[in-house]
Amino acid sequence: MKRLLFMGCLSYLLTGCTHVILGAVLPELLHHYGRSYSAGGTLVFLEFGGFLLGVLAMPWSVRFLSRRTMITLAFSLLFLAMTMIALLPPWTLMVLFTFIAGVAFGLVESGISTSVLLAAKEQQAIAFSKLEVAFGLGALCMPLISSLLIAGGVWRMAFLLLALSALLTGVVWSRLSLGEHDTLLGNKADRSQPGQGSSALNRKSLAFLGLFMVVFFLYVGMENAIVNFLPSIFKDGLGASSSVATLAVTVFWIAMVGGRLFAGKLAESMTYYRYLIVSFAGAVVTALLWIFSGELWSSFALVLILGLFMAGMYAVALIYANQLLPGRTEQTTSALIAAGGFGGSVLPLGVGWGMDHLSLDVAIWFVAAGMCAVFAIILYSRRSRMDSAREPEGNIA
Repeated sequence: MKRLLFMGCLSYLLTGCTHVILGAVLPELLHHYGRSYSAGGTLVFLEFGGFLLGVLAMPWSVRFLSRRTMITLAFSLLFLAMTMIALLPPWTLMVLFTFIAGVAFGLVESGISTSVLLAAKEQQAIAFSKLEVAFGLGALCMPLISSLLIAGGVWRMAFLLLALSALLTGVVWSRLSLGEHDTLLGNKADRSQPGQGSSALNRKSLAFLGLFMVVFFLYVGMENAIVNFLPSIFKDGLGASSSVATLAVTVFWIAMVGGRLFAGKLAESMTYYRYLIVSFAGAVVTALLWIFSGELWSSFALVLILGLFMAGMYAVALIYANQLLPGRTEQTTSALIAAGGFGGSVLPLGVGWGMDHLSLDVAIWFVAAGMCAVFAIILYSRRSRMDSAREPEGNIA
């Protein structure tokens, strides 16, 4: 398990870098092509579109390819896309390879998360939290690396660095022995096993899956709204300087990464349900306090606390949903990650419109309302499960 988890963390580190690399060098990229920020928005949207396609294609691909082969091919695809982007091709090709890069890291993220969940068994929350820590570190480090390359006038080398990292990681995935988990990664998904197809989902299962897709749609939308609009809230709403306002995002990510170090063990000891209830309830209270906070120092403190509450939500909710819907890990994981990616791409657009036309507080109210909605869904899932005669396995009580 240690080797598999190490490779999973290394891969998630790269997906974290891929997730933010466009934003990190976007001004330089647009200046090179003489394009506006609307064109930049198109790139980001297409990257998310590719990500969604990759995530949704993962359950289908592992029915014809082994998980190891699928992950290796995805890294090869990411290497190709990032290499071509580093060459700064004509704009049409830039758009195409951005989409391909999104497909690649969607396949990687969903494929590895599924493999780790299947292998971890009784310690899923601890294992998945480590993946999330690695993702957060990638999201933290890539902007720093990019800024150094920008200062040196070689910003496009950021794409080449990521391409070479993807190539090396893909080679290691193809050759490294993972012990007892070689069978898991070397086999195709069993198409004849009950629960592997959508036909095995009954009405109650579909209802649960739909509810948790809403959870992930809202959660990732809230996280992206916070990351994208924190500087604006601090600068325009609290009068902070640009440098101090940008620091708010760093504080949030530090809290997220730090919280993820302990989230898995807490969830295992508290049970997944109780951990989610405490986390979402705490986030609701924190967001409401933030709405009425007019001081810079208290806002920083509340952003830190909010990051700690949100740190383990994604990982633990993914495991909780999988254990409510046992036997269909690929389908459930893929659907939930895709719903999150969709929410992360479209909800910040609405929040941005509201901040432009209504009030800067729209972003915070959105977080508070979204946390309330997710809190209610988690409560309902527990009540509905208790009313059901079938008890899913795992530490979810």
